[in-house]
Amino acid sequence: MTVTVDKLARAIEKRMGRPPQEGYATAVRVMNYFGFESFIIDNAIDSEDRRTFYALHDAGLLRSSWETVLLLSGRNWRIFYWELNEGDIDRIVGEENEQPEPPLYRELPDEAWSHSAPSSPT
Repeated sequence: MTVTVDKLARAIEKRMGRPPQEGYATAVRVMNYFGFESFIIDNAIDSEDRRTFYALHDAGLLRSSWETVLLLSGRNWRIFYWELNEGDIDRIVGEENEQPEPPLYRELPDEAWSHSAPSSPT
């Protein structure tokens, strides 16, 4: 499921014990960075907001990762990313799908399960 401002606000309230107004304000600020993406580069974040991101990371609502890139000069450059932890956010607000979709193999016809060898022209 997609993370919305309201969903993130409820997760912040539940996980971090924040009042609804504060949870909503924090969610709006965070989602303004993400927009329609599920991850962003760390360089885009204001240093004051980075503290909020670390607090949300500690609460399990955000994840961080990094990659190392080789520059033309031969030096390594490390790029840091932030990602919405969609699975945990859904779990925290209780919106996980209780009934997962049935496996695809249950929809296959009986012919798909036959193991007969293809006939070869003689």
